[in-house]
Amino acid sequence: MTIQIGGYQGARSCTGGPTQGARNLVSWWLGAYGDRGATNLGIYNCRPVSGGSVLSLHAEGRAADLGTPVGNTWSWGVMDTFRLNSQELGLQCVIHNRRIWSSIAADWRPYSGSSPHTDHGHVELMWWAANGGLTVDRINQVMQGGTPLPPPPPAMPVLRLGSTGDAVRTLQETLNRWYPSLPPLDVDGDFGPRTDARVRYFQGRSGLVADGIVGPATWRALGF
Repeated sequence: MTIQIGGYQGARSCTGGPTQGARNLVSWWLGAYGDRGATNLGIYNCRPVSGGSVLSLHAEGRAADLGTPVGNTWSWGVMDTFRLNSQELGLQCVIHNRRIWSSIAADWRPYSGSSPHTDHGHVELMWWAANGGLTVDRINQVMQGGTPLPPPPPAMPVLRLGSTGDAVRTLQETLNRWYPSLPPLDVDGDFGPRTDARVRYFQGRSGLVADGIVGPATWRALGF
């Protein structure tokens, strides 16, 4: 049971659909609380936050709106359990019933946004959870206080010119999300000259050494 502090990952661009981790969260939610009136109010929506101009995490498919009956007596406890186990679950923000928790601090604080969130909980996922690290089994283990969980997904591999495979595809997809106005990279799993140039471009703009090597610092800057 650990509260996630720090490492908030904001939205960069509209990605076109929900992430697998958010789908898994909604599936768990409906299975666990559907008989109490829980609903799915949506995951993907290319829009800014309500009443603001900053891009919502719904635009990256990393936020789920978990519908709750207004005035119920159980959803607050679930949302607080999300907060208390946010590091294990890969969560970075929960908003419910005029309260917000995010990874900038440990405790709840008043929420003054345009929606009071009295009919749903807004739950945001970190990238490792959104990319499939948050599974239904993982949620069940955490929420039921079961056996100790395995550690979060292993660190991404070091990549460079000439690398191939699924991690390169993930890198290419992520770089395309970061720079939607640039010509898209082919998501082919081949770390060629164009991917190398885009990595160096990203590193330079992120204050990193622009050496084209995608190691831990570059993965973290990309949101992993």
